[in-house]
Amino acid sequence: MSKTRDIDIQIMIENPVERVFDAWLDPNLLESWLTQKAHVERSIGGRYELYWDLENLEQDCTKGCKITDLVPNREISFNWKGPKQFAELMGDHTQVFIRLERQDGGTLLRFVHTGWGAGPQWEEARRWQADAW
Repeated sequence: MSKTRDIDIQIMIENPVERVFDAWLDPNLLESWLTQKAHVERSIGGRYELYWDLENLEQDCTKGCKITDLVPNREISFNWKGPKQFAELMGDHTQVFIRLERQDGGTLLRFVHTGWGAGPQWEEARRWQADAW
């Protein structure tokens, strides 16, 4: 899964794995830390739609994105759209993988964002997204 162009982040979170898992799937929790509005259907093929601009729900969002893998309290993956300045370039072609591992004192979260194309525009989009994460 991890390649040099992937955004690959590992972080220890001082919460139980169940709470971290829910933070990525429960709309109320997502709205408390990541987005303004969330529509999530907790199943493979279910919606994973996050909205940052409530005045314009067609931009700066993941509208149309879907959950592609879901293993309770272990794994979540979904396709991802970039922000409006990279919307045409990225479409919904990149993929986010979340892996959770129970550790003493909390949860080790491994986050990988993959599927980046080649060229200067793709590199700019990847850098923007890495900073945003």
